[in-house]
Amino acid sequence: MGEPEAVDIPLLTTQDAIAEVRRWLEAEQVDPERVFAQTGDQIIRYKDLIMHLEHDTPDGQLLRFAISRGRIMRNERRRATEALFQIRPTPVSGEAGDCPSDAPPPDDTTPSA
Repeated sequence: MGEPEAVDIPLLTTQDAIAEVRRWLEAEQVDPERVFAQTGDQIIRYKDLIMHLEHDTPDGQLLRFAISRGRIMRNERRRATEALFQIRPTPVSGEAGDCPSDAPPPDDTTPSA
């Protein structure tokens, strides 16, 4: 069993990633003091994300990758959902593939007295 193939994810620009973080803070009203990530003694709060993106720190690069990947996954999920709920056209009567429920009821074959 081999390793999964690496997928090239087109990265958002720094400006697009910053706009996404601002949307989180403003539109979704995320508390800027809320912890975004914590590893050991290092804590990154939402208010720190823009600084990391602007200065292109390793955390900022990772964040930009995560936002880019999240957008791709969200778009794929949206397309899959749309395809799932896409309404198929009703076939014209007599065409192959007619739904059995569209067929007329069978003749009454019970013998009469």
